[in-house]
Amino acid sequence: MRRTATTRGKELVRQTGADQKGFGENVKTAAGAIYDYGKSAYAEAVKKHAETSEFVLQDEHFDVVHNGSIKTIPYSRVKQVVLSGERARLMLDKGSVSIKPVAFVLAGRLKVPVGWLRNGIEVPFDLLIEEIAARCGLEVEDD
Repeated sequence: MRRTATTRGKELVRQTGADQKGFGENVKTAAGAIYDYGKSAYAEAVKKHAETSEFVLQDEHFDVVHNGSIKTIPYSRVKQVVLSGERARLMLDKGSVSIKPVAFVLAGRLKVPVGWLRNGIEVPFDLLIEEIAARCGLEVEDD
């Protein structure tokens, strides 16, 4: 959809001579391109949301919800919490779980991870890692 919208937009600019369309036709084409571009952005956002993992903190365990499946991990299984850049790795007695931000807000050279929702309030991404570590009785270690 995005490629089609881009192509339609470029065709408007490249019209010359006999290829030129009327003003009304150009407005329709531009509106269609904008609509297609918006639909593609929405589809991409829905896809990204479907691919993300959700972390639900309970009293004795946390759930990792991903692609419709739920993996329950008791806090007692977490042996180490390592933070490496924007990614955290929870080392379990068998295996590990990675937690990374869904997206980032970019402002010039500044790259800030998008927070997560806690009881309807957005909180910093790092707080999720710190809260899981606290519930496990561990300190967050930097890599």
